[in-house]
Amino acid sequence: MNEESKKKELSNSVDNACRLLSCFSDAEQMGISELARNCSLSKATVSRLIASLEKNGFVMKNRLSGKYELGLSFLIYGSYARERNVLANSFDEALRNLAKKYNATAHLAAMVNNELIILNKISEGGFIYMSSRIGCSLDAYATATGKCILAYSPALEVEKYVAGVSLVKKTDKTITSPEALYDELYTIRRNGYALDDGETHDGLFCVAAPALDVNGKPIAAVSVSGRKEILAPLAKEIAADIMREIENVMR
Repeated sequence: MNEESKKKELSNSVDNACRLLSCFSDAEQMGISELARNCSLSKATVSRLIASLEKNGFVMKNRLSGKYELGLSFLIYGSYARERNVLANSFDEALRNLAKKYNATAHLAAMVNNELIILNKISEGGFIYMSSRIGCSLDAYATATGKCILAYSPALEVEKYVAGVSLVKKTDKTITSPEALYDELYTIRRNGYALDDGETHDGLFCVAAPALDVNGKPIAAVSVSGRKEILAPLAKEIAADIMREIENVMR
């Protein structure tokens, strides 16, 4: 095998290992057969990659189920990433102020490879179910932060996103057509902020505004999320407060 072939094989192995790890974002535990099926890889290839990942602590085998789950190395490197993420840390005070004022949950999110990633999250007050945690990915089209980022993104990036995403219905209010999504993005751009009125979870209401760079492109978005009956009447006030907090950070 020549040098070029060795490099290509190594690159493919790394790509496949990353694909395997990404499977655990949707499932807590998975077996070799499930991983092979999800990634369209042979069981032999998956077994080899899993053995390497297990050796380095990135996955571990559950003794009861016999399936694999994320390993302790992610706790270590995850804490490093969180501590050293300048963007996430710079919004700490802003999120805390918003969460405390509205007795709700404040998020900082950004788009990475067409996925919305939660970079920071601070909660105050009563609990309301949200499938969000720092580091997790959400569907941009069904969230206030995601729609906000899309609304301020270049047209070609938005077209690429819409062409490549399946607009899956999560609730009766989820946007499920490209035309409706484009209309929503136009409204967001006109108003300067985005809303999520139960599009991901029934009863959950979110308000978000974008954090823009010097060229007017979104680097992230900040949101306040909570119960609809409490936050909906305050939507414009919340949006103004979010924009003010973002401005303070971005100065």
